[in-house]
Amino acid sequence: MLVLTVIIGLATAYVNGMHDGGTIVATTVTSRIMKPRSAILLAGLACLMGSVLLGSAVQTTMVNGIVNSGAILAGGGKQAALFAVSAFLGSMVWNLITWAGRLPSSASHSLIGSMIGCSMAVCGMDSVIWSSVMLRVVAAMILSPLTGFALGFLLLKLQNRILRRGTIVWTQRVRALDIVSTFLLALSYGSNEAQKVAGVICLGALASGGGSPSDSLTLPYLPVSITSLCGLALAIGAMTGGFNMMRTVGRDIVKINTDRAFVSQLSSILVVEIANAAGLPISSTQVITGSVMGVGTEDRPRSMNWEILYKILAAWILTLPAAGLTGAVVIRLMILIPV
Repeated sequence: MLVLTVIIGLATAYVNGMHDGGTIVATTVTSRIMKPRSAILLAGLACLMGSVLLGSAVQTTMVNGIVNSGAILAGGGKQAALFAVSAFLGSMVWNLITWAGRLPSSASHSLIGSMIGCSMAVCGMDSVIWSSVMLRVVAAMILSPLTGFALGFLLLKLQNRILRRGTIVWTQRVRALDIVSTFLLALSYGSNEAQKVAGVICLGALASGGGSPSDSLTLPYLPVSITSLCGLALAIGAMTGGFNMMRTVGRDIVKINTDRAFVSQLSSILVVEIANAAGLPISSTQVITGSVMGVGTEDRPRSMNWEILYKILAAWILTLPAAGLTGAVVIRLMILIPV
């Protein structure tokens, strides 16, 4: 079961990269700063680097801050592995549905929702750390895109003033800065997202002696950290399936030019990096979408595609309960299967 947990976890990381990878480079591509394949390749490499080089605070939150790991582990290695596998499968189902519909929902929150559903299904409602979920997940889910929106709005206003005063003369410099910001955003995304998947794998492996939350879970038969493997799976997912969300985020919400692209990327980096430092498992997709909405509202509010925004908002609201229900159903079915 431990091997299966790792395999399904890496498959989840791949789907998450496929789901979210395109949103990272969407504004860079649609503003014609980079070609799609070059941008996706850059994002994939940065995702991998982020998973290897940056911290582990988010992984600790996934292990100790969402569900009561003691209640999960009390059922032994089989229950812990079933929990992890079911949480991954429940998350993947919702992510594939929204990916097919080109709706930039949160792959992160679908995993958290699935974890909550699985935990409630086998250990009851008390096994969920509701205070932490409300503070670190629900509050962050609301505040992170709003912060991205506000930063996008204010930074674009500031940039427009600077440009009008002639402080920044060459658009080419802004284009170069956007490429750098895209790399940094993908770096932050890779760290945040890989840690979430690795944290759930860690929960599934602890009862089998696979590691501990503090060591990034280096398994006996894997010479590298599982977080790094999750980063590799994320990168491959982004490079092979990340094109699906580009149009929705980069063009369907509002038309993106060079200035808007740079500001939206910079705003997103600031929010995601703060979340990484605080150990908050936020959604990079929601932050990026919020930033795009912010720059669009500052420049031309009437040009916003409110129809697609309503669909995105509905997907955001439905993600936690839908993934939770899916995870609960999956783990109940898995319990019936002799393994």
